[in-house]
Amino acid sequence: MSDHRDYTVTITLKSPILTPLQSDTIFGHICWAVRFLKWDEDDRLSKFLSLFDEDSQPPLLLSNGFPKGFLPKPVIPPVTQDVLESIYGNENRPENSFRIKTIKKTDIIPKEKFKELQQDIITPEKLFRALNDCYDETIELKKKQQSMMVQHNTIDRIKGSVREGGLFSQEETFFDNDFGVFEIYLNTVYFSFKDLERIFEYISSGGFGRDKSTGKGYFTFEIREGIDLPESKEPNAFMTLSSYIPKENDPTEGYYNMIHKYGKLGGLYAKGTSEVNGNPFKVPLIMFSSGSVFFDGNHEQNKVYGSLLKNVHKNQDIRHYAYAFPVGINVEDRHEEI
Repeated sequence: MSDHRDYTVTITLKSPILTPLQSDTIFGHICWAVRFLKWDEDDRLSKFLSLFDEDSQPPLLLSNGFPKGFLPKPVIPPVTQDVLESIYGNENRPENSFRIKTIKKTDIIPKEKFKELQQDIITPEKLFRALNDCYDETIELKKKQQSMMVQHNTIDRIKGSVREGGLFSQEETFFDNDFGVFEIYLNTVYFSFKDLERIFEYISSGGFGRDKSTGKGYFTFEIREGIDLPESKEPNAFMTLSSYIPKENDPTEGYYNMIHKYGKLGGLYAKGTSEVNGNPFKVPLIMFSSGSVFFDGNHEQNKVYGSLLKNVHKNQDIRHYAYAFPVGINVEDRHEEI
């Protein structure tokens, strides 16, 4: 295997997308690409996956996909009422209620603002003030991303016509021109630059996520070496940029949000073939979302958190990607008070 290499993959969506760009789903697409592409060696997917069972650095770590120029907002305790009054004043609070609520609910922060916060200890007040300063920038991005319910007809494949009573709706996400651009961060000791180009070319040509066979999730991409992620000089914690499940002995004290995953197999297994005993679904999982923060006084770059989970399906060859993509941060330590 080669030395550690960092890459940033920039993808530009060319169609609506139904599936979030989360690390475990991206990993699944990468695995199917490795499976179907031709390599100089046989059974490369099995060899690739076997390397995750070793105690050394995993062969691949990857983040969720984030809007270009943005990172997840660190999950830390909310700002106090006293701080809100010091920013807006008592008299102006009703007029600013929508702004306050929007800032509290936002899940992203401009990367440049995050870099500024990384120069010192991150507190709820500093984070809120930073988000207040870039409110217009964040709102502009959200305006360019619209989710709506789109109605579809169910087709009777035998008759070749619309099935009676087969009207259904599903949520689809659309982006204005130049705003459907996302960045995914990768660290690998296994794939070369050319390998990654082949893999993402395969994924982009087939589409990403649900309903890709009907034109959803198509994108173009660009890969460049290096990652522009601001690490704290004196971290006491890490923030994960991926969906994550701690392994035994990983830190669990911190601040976090959780997501429920009902994973569905892709590729050849999506239809519930005999290899998966007719069951295309993994067991339900609870994962920590990107932006979750965990205290670790011994955090350092390239420290590994999480695992490639086993026992997620009756077919023991099937695994689930649950590694953190950590960024060292220094946050106000109040978790013992909560």
